[in-house]
Amino acid sequence: MMMLDNKQVTRNAIVESMENKFKIRHAILKSLHEKRSEGTGPDNMHVSEIARTWSDLVETVDFSENKIVEQIQYLENQKEIYSQEEEYYVFYHAITEIGIASFYNQKYLDEGKKRSREKYHDIIRNWSVTILLILAILTFTINAYVTITRNSEIENIESKLKIISNQINRK
Repeated sequence: MMMLDNKQVTRNAIVESMENKFKIRHAILKSLHEKRSEGTGPDNMHVSEIARTWSDLVETVDFSENKIVEQIQYLENQKEIYSQEEEYYVFYHAITEIGIASFYNQKYLDEGKKRSREKYHDIIRNWSVTILLILAILTFTINAYVTITRNSEIENIESKLKIISNQINRK
């Protein structure tokens, strides 16, 4: 059985909790990079040798088609991939040099981890503020109650003192 250190467990937990869009982007880049790596020889002149068709991409990226479409558009806007239409409305998707750099740098996984951490920090901060507010209200209420009780006791003692003082003065 393989043992993982605490840092690795934490990293895995963050990756599991990160938003799917970051995982999908990385998976798309990975799939397109693998295809491009297969066809880097000089004889590979057709786009089909270095790019994936839509159905091939959906098959290799294990997410829903709608989510993949959204991320394909995002990656195209970032100029990390491009799409090319060939005959009979067959679209090929390929990775660019920018996309290869993003894939190797794990740009989207790092961005997703960062967002997940920020979300956790926001949640913790919001809960901390709420707890501190509750503690402040509770402390204020207890202090007010104690003050009122003590003032009442002091008034009782003062009235008893006046009664005793009046009795002493009459004698």
